[in-house]
Amino acid sequence: MYRSYKIQIHPENELFEYCDSLCFKAKNLYNITNYYIRQVYTSIRKEIRNENQLQVLQDIETYLPQMNVIRLKSYEKAKATPMKVDKKGKIIEPKLKLFEMPTQEKSFIGYAFLEALFKVMKQIDYTSMPSQSNQQTMKKVYDDWKSFFEASKKYKLNPASFSGKPKIPRYKLKNGRTTCYLTNQITEIKDGSILKLPGTHLPLNLGKIAYSEGEFQQVRIVPSYGRYVIEIVFKGEEEKEIKRTDKQKNEFVFPPRRVMGIDLGVDNLATIIDNTGLKPLLIKGTWLKSINQYYNKLRANYMCIIRNGKGPKEGIFTTNRLISLDRKRNNRAMDFLHKASAKVVEIASERTIDTIIIGRNVGWKSEVALKKSDKQTFIQIPYATFIEMIRYKAERKGIQVIEREESYTSKSSFLDNDPIPTFGDDNHPLFSGYRCSRAFYKIKGSKISIHADVNGAFNIVRKHVKDAFDGLERKQFLQSPKKIIIMKNKHAKLKA
Repeated sequence: MYRSYKIQIHPENELFEYCDSLCFKAKNLYNITNYYIRQVYTSIRKEIRNENQLQVLQDIETYLPQMNVIRLKSYEKAKATPMKVDKKGKIIEPKLKLFEMPTQEKSFIGYAFLEALFKVMKQIDYTSMPSQSNQQTMKKVYDDWKSFFEASKKYKLNPASFSGKPKIPRYKLKNGRTTCYLTNQITEIKDGSILKLPGTHLPLNLGKIAYSEGEFQQVRIVPSYGRYVIEIVFKGEEEKEIKRTDKQKNEFVFPPRRVMGIDLGVDNLATIIDNTGLKPLLIKGTWLKSINQYYNKLRANYMCIIRNGKGPKEGIFTTNRLISLDRKRNNRAMDFLHKASAKVVEIASERTIDTIIIGRNVGWKSEVALKKSDKQTFIQIPYATFIEMIRYKAERKGIQVIEREESYTSKSSFLDNDPIPTFGDDNHPLFSGYRCSRAFYKIKGSKISIHADVNGAFNIVRKHVKDAFDGLERKQFLQSPKKIIIMKNKHAKLKA
């Protein structure tokens, strides 16, 4: 279980220049690492190569013998030390594998190869960063390439699931910044409250963060809207946290019994139901909606001022005021989502829920058919972030979280147990009711109405767990939902 704590570094802070320098160097190293990988990967299969590709291949050919000399020395040193034994009692013998020039079969140069090359050639961007921090930056490039290769494989199997063909990782902006990683071997917490950073005598007082339970892991320096956020990561004791891989994200770890369903929306950010017979709940999202609307109004006004009379490639596109506005909007939105997700998990714990099922359609923002004003409001709400907040907070308490495709859950009648097809299926059943207004779903030929979002939330659960409501009288679920309003700061007015 990992916990991270964030400290914002303002431009007036004495550590700002230090953070700015490290993140700029990290950007340079990211780009040069990506540059060498790209030039080799794109040139090996070509007969005619440009100057950049020829220069990179020449560098590799020049320094390859020195790289192998160092590797050979490391091998001999390993042989001279006592042999290690694995858990099964088998002796682990060191193996010698020398570096080779890239070939058509192996056009992608690995991390060990490129790091050894940078060490031998004393690459300026590599040597200018603290030890291990430079390695972590290079590994981030390789993580991006790994994601590219995995996405390319999936694209070949099912192109329709992508909005476009995956592209190789791009370079960071020339004058931009990127995240810098500092491991616990080059940083330390002194005297229980002072964070000591490499390459500077300036301390960072952690305050209450220093007394967090867990083992100190690493520090991340993240550029954020003209400021820097120092994230301190601790590893806590494993309790009953649920561990999943990405492939298992929407699979049950254990059979669900007490199930909660969540239907996401705009005015009602989260409509919460369960199969315990308790009253449905609505977490209102009007504050988040108003934050976005006021932000859009101010941003449009400021953009009109700085872009008035300018051509498409003339003038500036951002100012300190716009950056400040973006930062404040993001901070307020994240604060609201953290409070809302914490409330969802609190309710699940109070009702002893073991499984939360959240409705979400893939590509619902890119393919949404709404009028312009509604579309802007819907798209600006970060539902994926909200779901992930619920997931990690719930799984720490042993509650599994499942995302479920929710097509036709609003059209189907929960009270009449209507079938719920999936979008794209051939069968088109007739439904027992219809949405008579924004708030209510009415059963045909009856006076019975149910809150439309509550009906959708029940159907989301029923679509994934068919027997979730077996043995329960459905009329008991006709209770009107209770509203929950997330309290905001009294001084939360958005200004720039």
